[in-house]
Amino acid sequence: MNNDIPNFNLLAILAAVIEQGSLSKAAEHLNTNQSTVSTAMTRLSKQLGQELYQRKGRTIEPTSYAMSLYKQIKDPIAQLNNVFQSLGDFNAENAQRQFVISAPEHLQWIVMHEFKRIASKGITLEVYEHPFSEEEMYNDLLSQKFDLLIDILPSKQPNVISKKLMENRFVVVCSRAHPRIQETLSEAQFIDEQHALLERKRDSQYSLSRYTDIDLSKRKVAYHGRTLFSNLMLCSQTDYITVVPLSLALQFQERLQLQIFEPPFEHTPISTHLTWAKKLDNDPAHQWLREKMFIISEQVQGYLNDYNRQTR
Repeated sequence: MNNDIPNFNLLAILAAVIEQGSLSKAAEHLNTNQSTVSTAMTRLSKQLGQELYQRKGRTIEPTSYAMSLYKQIKDPIAQLNNVFQSLGDFNAENAQRQFVISAPEHLQWIVMHEFKRIASKGITLEVYEHPFSEEEMYNDLLSQKFDLLIDILPSKQPNVISKKLMENRFVVVCSRAHPRIQETLSEAQFIDEQHALLERKRDSQYSLSRYTDIDLSKRKVAYHGRTLFSNLMLCSQTDYITVVPLSLALQFQERLQLQIFEPPFEHTPISTHLTWAKKLDNDPAHQWLREKMFIISEQVQGYLNDYNRQTR
């Protein structure tokens, strides 16, 4: 083995290759090409006198030596990257930048609308639906497909940071022309009516099950929708009922002529969290984006609080 200490850039590329799982993804993450990454890995392998990975189809499998080295260098590399990022600058007035986030359905339109209102012309926001797989969701965040993740659950992943944005709550929604429900909703009515259910789970639980102890298995489910909006649309045209976050119900209350009811059973609030990769914590552009997300969430929280005061 060569006694010279390997170049920092070569070690940083090794860390990226292991974290991304392939040379091509590492190249995309580092804003370079695959040939450059491959050459760097070959140089590092020669310097160390060790094989660093084996190819497995389109992915790579690090050797035990590479993994041992990675465990020792990943924290120092992250710290140095944070130092370099913090020394940078981000001028929002002159910047040309597209940020990408993933957000839950009930906040997508609000975030897009408010961001466009407060951001300068050169800065745009692209919003993705949440991936169906939680593993995919956090892989996309760590690989920087997304700059930020807005989610109803805080992350337990070691390489990310989560902070609470706001509190929302569930409401029951039906058409204003509903033949049996007008002005009030009892628990018996909630159980007896036909429901449009969101066919999506987190940790093997449907969303509402996480926030109440009522036996939801007694509901009469007529429709299994893949989106909250499809459930709203269906209920606006039928005598079905559905449960959605208050923020979404208020967005479409007038457009779809909906009635909104407090759930006739005990339930807890929905906490919404902002999550990002630790390695971007000191990045000035990322800090600017997070600040804007917190400003938007404060505005939404105020809007929801005003509605709650008026109706309770």
